[in-house]
Amino acid sequence: MPHRPHIQDPAPLHDQVGRLYFRVVLPAVMGALTLSRGGQDNPVLPLLTVLAGLGAALHLLLPARLRDAVRYGFAVTAIAFVLGVAAFGHLPPLRGTPAQLSVALLFTPATLMAWTLLFADRPRTALALNVTLTLSMTLLVWRWQVQGLQSGPLLNLPLLVAVIGAAVVYSALTFAHMNARYHAGEQERVRDPLTGLLNRRALHERPDGPEPLHVAVLDIDHFKRVNDTHGHLAEDRVLRAVADVIQDALAGQGEAYRWGGEEFVLLPAGSDAPAVLEGVRREIAARQFTGGQRVTLSAGLTRRGDGEDLARAFERADAALRAAKDAGRDRVVLAAPGGPVPRRLTSAPLAGNLLSAGPVV
Repeated sequence: MPHRPHIQDPAPLHDQVGRLYFRVVLPAVMGALTLSRGGQDNPVLPLLTVLAGLGAALHLLLPARLRDAVRYGFAVTAIAFVLGVAAFGHLPPLRGTPAQLSVALLFTPATLMAWTLLFADRPRTALALNVTLTLSMTLLVWRWQVQGLQSGPLLNLPLLVAVIGAAVVYSALTFAHMNARYHAGEQERVRDPLTGLLNRRALHERPDGPEPLHVAVLDIDHFKRVNDTHGHLAEDRVLRAVADVIQDALAGQGEAYRWGGEEFVLLPAGSDAPAVLEGVRREIAARQFTGGQRVTLSAGLTRRGDGEDLARAFERADAALRAAKDAGRDRVVLAAPGGPVPRRLTSAPLAGNLLSAGPVV
């Protein structure tokens, strides 16, 4: 049993890219456009600078729950901006300049790549936005080219934009798909497929960090009887039900693992761990499963002592579980923090089926 803390999934790819895109890339683009010389009478680059600055500011200042709206709003606004310039490109203030053409050729593939990753959780949305942006930029460059704006020997710039855009979108989508498959495989590797809880491997691979305050080991009493009486499907239903009750009881405040078979390990984060464990026990005892089948839980719970590693606390909680079994099952036994591993129950019931194998945690 390792002494490592709570495992946390990394932020989704689109969240990581979103922070990089809005808080680093867009401010850098804003600075580059501010320093470029596009002509004082041509508003294209100044408007693009304002758009980049507005997107960066909104993502930084708005609460996290609104950032999803920011990424959609920014993408749609950017496409509308490109289409607007293309539609009114015949007007002298919006006719292209060599500097603007360079910006279009430079930032189009970069934006396509960034948007694919920015919408990695919505691949169809990413594809639709990128195709629309590619077509919009192709139209804009074509409009500028037919008006006489060219760059060196490249005479078919619209085709170049379209081909590069398609290649970048394909490459970015391939990367996003591979990343999604990798993370799905990682989740499958550390998740129990039946209950959805973290598995024993995850417990062994937990990263370093603050140690959990409590450690609990739970076991379904006489679980073999469920299979003997009602079969494997009923057994699976009971395991899923117990896992659901555990997750509801923790409410995100701690971690739950399927240790193996009918045994679970809990790392409650709050100080009310005894009440949480007793609530789980009561809920399971009150449920009725297939054919009127009822099951109960026994649990051992301890609090880590100062400087105590998790392996020692787990050993004490596991021994408290054995004490609960010896005392008649369907109960929670509390083991004193930092004390010796309990061998048997040493006190009377505290409240209902909550007992102590030492001072109350």
